[in-house]
Amino acid sequence: MKAALVLLSLVCLGWAAPQMRKPFHEHFSDFMSLINDEAGHEVEHLTEHYVEFEEFTASIDYMAGKDFDGLVHEMEDLPEFKAVIEFLEGHDIDITYYIDLLDSFIDQLSAGQKRHELSGRDMSAYIKDTIAILPKEKLDALYDEKMENDEEFKRAMDSLQSDEWKKIWDALWENETFKAEADELSKNGIDLQMLLSELVAI
Repeated sequence: MKAALVLLSLVCLGWAAPQMRKPFHEHFSDFMSLINDEAGHEVEHLTEHYVEFEEFTASIDYMAGKDFDGLVHEMEDLPEFKAVIEFLEGHDIDITYYIDLLDSFIDQLSAGQKRHELSGRDMSAYIKDTIAILPKEKLDALYDEKMENDEEFKRAMDSLQSDEWKKIWDALWENETFKAEADELSKNGIDLQMLLSELVAI
């Protein structure tokens, strides 16, 4: 259901750092475990601050509602989007795992209603502030270790740097329907371009 938004986040994690003999989602879980161990409490406290802001909760309400579901279904029907999913699955990246993660994230934030410096009050600011407290050096080290020692993980990551992937990805962003959908998400506090740039910068 939420494949579109999950996909955008997943791609950035692949380009940045965090993200087979071992299934790809288990590698991803290793990164998530590291984040939870090193910054879990800080992320939790940060979230507690943001759920007090109407701008932030408005985005969460939107993501949990019918309008968002309709937009995502429309996005998933795009041939360019289907090509992206086919490419990822062809490189052992199972998108359904990340859909479940996003659903869980939305459910947790919808249920939730050391002081942090906050950069804003909406979803975009929350993403920036969350990324700022991630253990980037340790994530980089784990990523480098996996790239050196796991050939299938390396193959999956290298595929996201390939000309084939760039062509598929660029085609999606050139699609007028997709761009209109990205604009609609932005109106509801979910800035995909910002999300991409912030995650790539990790």
